[in-house]
Amino acid sequence: MSLVGVALAAVCLAGFTAACSGQGPAGGTVTGHLYGVGGPARVTAPPSPRPWPGTVTLSGPGVLRDVPVGASGTFSVTVPPGRYTVTGHSPLYGSGTYLCQAAGVVTVTSGHTTKADVLCQMM
Repeated sequence: MSLVGVALAAVCLAGFTAACSGQGPAGGTVTGHLYGVGGPARVTAPPSPRPWPGTVTLSGPGVLRDVPVGASGTFSVTVPPGRYTVTGHSPLYGSGTYLCQAAGVVTVTSGHTTKADVLCQMM
């Protein structure tokens, strides 16, 4: 047995099963909404975020995940830990051609939920 094999066997005996199973760390969850915001001012109230259908995309190291979003605007997806750019598109915003964005890069950690709302900014 090689020195690496002996070291791995010692790790397995010590109870570190992830190293023995070959599985990576558990994923984390990103949840949020795809919203339309802004637009012409209303006489009775200022425009508020409106849930929109469409697609939210998470991109990070080795991951590119498209998540369909229904009329409620909500989404939830589990991805490996890491830093992700979160963007979206809605057929209600530039016929689906305009880019919608989250406020910044989101950091996903194993076993935790991170919130990232994606905004389609109307002029």
